Amino acid sequence: MPVVDSLRQLLALLLSYGFLLLANGLFTTLLSLRGGLEGFSALLTGVVMSCYYLGLFLGARYAALVVNQVGHIRAFGVFASLLSVTPLIHMLLVSPALWVVLRVVAGFSMAGLIVVTESWINARAENSNRGTILSIYMFINYLCAGCAQLLLMLDDPGGFRLFTLASIVFSFSLIPVLLTRTQAPLPEAPGALKITPVLRASPVGFFGAMAAGLINASFYTMGPLFATGVGFELDDISLFMALGILGGLALQTPIGKLSDRIERRAVIATVGLGVALCCLTLVLLSRSGMTVNGFLLGSFVYGSLSLTLYSLSGAHANDWGDPARRMQTSGALLAGFGIGAVVGPLLAGWLMGWMGPSGLFAFNGAVALALALFALAHAFRPRRRAKVPFVPQPAAQFTSEQLYNAAQQEREQEAATAAADGGVSEGRDSGR
Repeated sequence: MPVVDSLRQLLALLLSYGFLLLANGLFTTLLSLRGGLEGFSALLTGVVMSCYYLGLFLGARYAALVVNQVGHIRAFGVFASLLSVTPLIHMLLVSPALWVVLRVVAGFSMAGLIVVTESWINARAENSNRGTILSIYMFINYLCAGCAQLLLMLDDPGGFRLFTLASIVFSFSLIPVLLTRTQAPLPEAPGALKITPVLRASPVGFFGAMAAGLINASFYTMGPLFATGVGFELDDISLFMALGILGGLALQTPIGKLSDRIERRAVIATVGLGVALCCLTLVLLSRSGMTVNGFLLGSFVYGSLSLTLYSLSGAHANDWGDPARRMQTSGALLAGFGIGAVVGPLLAGWLMGWMGPSGLFAFNGAVALALALFALAHAFRPRRRAKVPFVPQPAAQFTSEQLYNAAQQEREQEAATAAADGGVSEGRDSGR
């Protein structure tokens, strides 16, 4: 099927997904800013914001069960409605305990929406056009998440209008999917997911994905507090966050192609060192009273490097992983990313409470440097098989549909192995 025909079938879904990312990007940054305005400490803000990723992690395993019970379109309506309600409750009741619960609910709901979106995309895409369609999907991830930051310029985060706007955009995401006439796919129940085989085959790939979760989640959730702490106005905060996210589009392909030509772990180490140096520069700028333009440039460079780490880690893990278990490899990497995304804002928030705003990039720089040294230590290990071509992947979202498919395929392969073993045993018994 031509790409145009597949995209025509997916147009309503991609439009709805774009609205979701637009609203979610606005709401995440807004909530981080509002926590500071309400007097939350950096550590408490980190706890609240990290609970979103905890919800995503739980949703990666359990939200698929909801989709399996009621179907894609109804599940999309349920999860999008929950997301639409959460900004309004945050606005009505300022309570850290309640916000923690709401962030878990929001993360779980977003995981369910990603399950619906990605399973639908994979069902409509074919092998001949899957790469192109997933590239468009990745572009929508970065573009909408980046542009969402600019919506902060529309009003004061201390008021209620931006919360209302986030709720409205979440609600708009329902319209295209509910009106589509395209038939949705039917998922199956997932099984257990195993991380150990991937960790043994590619420690650099797994820990690279975890480092990407630590770094990216910390920036998305605590970046607004950093910008506030160094004295940015609201418009400058919006640009700082937008450039950091949109920067992810700049170097994905060039760095990926480079890693296809030379040792991938050396590229991961080099990028890690680049991220660490960029973080060090931002720390020094935050202590020297540098102009806003210097921070904006630093944010763009930081994003262009840091947002390639997940894709590089995924490519390296597939170089070393079992070719017959590609989905399990993807699932294990995403689990590592999710673990990092839960822990990252907590540690960054604690360090910011101790060091001030510069603690965010001090933390991210330390993680990037540790990854660079770890990758460099493994860079001279002989490669056992040919490289898998680099494929850019959005680390901004915890893509739970891949976890879902990975777990399902793992369960099916275990069942097939058990059946084969049983058949061999029966043959031996009958021959006795």
